[in-house]
Amino acid sequence: MKIIGLRKEKAAILIAVILPVFGAAILACPQSPADFYAIEVVLNKPGVGYDLSKLAEMEGIVDVDYGLWTYSAYVYRSHYDDKLVVVVSEQGLKYAVVRVDEEPTVVVRINGLNITLEQLADNIEDVKDKIEWSVEQLRLPEGGGFVFAKSVDDAEVNVFVIEFEDDDEGAVVKVGLLTRNVKVVDDKLAVKIESEVAALLENIGLPQFKKLLKTSLIKGSLAKEAPQQEKYLAVRIQAPLREEVATTTVVHVCNIEYSDKELNVSELAMDKAEELGWNVRIRKISKDCLGFAMTKNVGTARLLVEGKGCGGKVFLFLQVVGVDELDETILSEFEVLKAIGLGEELVSRNSFEKIEETTGFKLVPAFNVSEKDIKEALKVELEWLLEQGVIGGLSEEDIEDIVSASKLGYAGWNSRLVWSDGKWIPYSSMEGAMVLRCVGVPPKFFFPEEEYGLSVPEGRQVTPSPYGKNGLYRAAVYLASSALVAALVAVAAYLYVRKKLPVER
Repeated sequence: MKIIGLRKEKAAILIAVILPVFGAAILACPQSPADFYAIEVVLNKPGVGYDLSKLAEMEGIVDVDYGLWTYSAYVYRSHYDDKLVVVVSEQGLKYAVVRVDEEPTVVVRINGLNITLEQLADNIEDVKDKIEWSVEQLRLPEGGGFVFAKSVDDAEVNVFVIEFEDDDEGAVVKVGLLTRNVKVVDDKLAVKIESEVAALLENIGLPQFKKLLKTSLIKGSLAKEAPQQEKYLAVRIQAPLREEVATTTVVHVCNIEYSDKELNVSELAMDKAEELGWNVRIRKISKDCLGFAMTKNVGTARLLVEGKGCGGKVFLFLQVVGVDELDETILSEFEVLKAIGLGEELVSRNSFEKIEETTGFKLVPAFNVSEKDIKEALKVELEWLLEQGVIGGLSEEDIEDIVSASKLGYAGWNSRLVWSDGKWIPYSSMEGAMVLRCVGVPPKFFFPEEEYGLSVPEGRQVTPSPYGKNGLYRAAVYLASSALVAALVAVAAYLYVRKKLPVER
């Protein structure tokens, strides 16, 4: 088991605080590629009101988590075309994050703990009558955890314990803290909270975290105040999406292990390859060991030869990118192996394996829907919401003006339509607009039912959002996001290092 020392404790805190914020930003950014196939309008014109409670009571309406920039949101199928998705939400015009008191404000982590989620659950069950904390269990796609709540004086304290399976070194456990309902955490309150949290961690079998509970950390757990701004109703019409392969690259690869008792790898004539037009990089590993990489462009094809060996043995990796099939012109280029001092006829057409690599995806509409259809659906939904009393103070002329000003792609934080200086314009054109430069992930309910099963058929009963009103699931995802980001970084680093041979001139 890894015991984190003082310096490592600080590192663990920094990593755990920074990465979740980064991951949450990716998940929560109020812009996404889905915006290109949608129209969204914020009804901030003076005199326009709304009553979302009327919408929430209707059948076929689902309460969803649309993003941290919204106060609440509901989704249903369009009355104009039931393939289209309608999102009705509460938004502001100043702040892109309005729910700041649902995630832990400080997080610490320890890697390599010898405890499973099942053991943690058993520990909690054994002491639940003793600890005097309310507890809620969370289920996540990878791992799981618990959220504890308790009042300490006037403060409401939440402790988030999330565990993820690691490799052979054990589990990754994170503990997050959030303190609410007080304006300040002074020294006296911080000491009380520290004592209560330390006792909780001891009782549930995580005493290793007690050493990380510093007064400054406890004070930092105070929830940030939610920004105050006027709320408005927003209506979005979204064409459902699907993923499409953007690029498929054909790669021809070949691995060769060559040995010859008369070969000395360190004496290969790499200058001969340069004379034949190859770009050569060399690394002398030791007296008898050599690494090299050679590249050459032949028409649209890019050829790569990587080698590494010692004495009389060398391992070769050959790659051709940019052509569907290998012809004699390309194959003849590999005679460079003979020129530098390796064996004859090492390479033939049959030596290569053909691989198709998908190098990207893009989001496209799942159905053929035109801008005219999206605009007409917006008109129908605004009229329907007006008839149902969800919207008030919006005239037929207002609706016509909104539809006339709308264009496909006027959606998302920067591009949604807003009322400004007597007309409907994209938010980014509004004076004082807070324009964002980030791209998020579209919510799953933007995709067809056959792919994700999250559409909203007519007549279905209202289904609560899986995130819940208390945001506990979202808080767990917030804690989990650092694992996602770290995994992505690790994979990218591994692929980069694995792909590149360490060579130099």
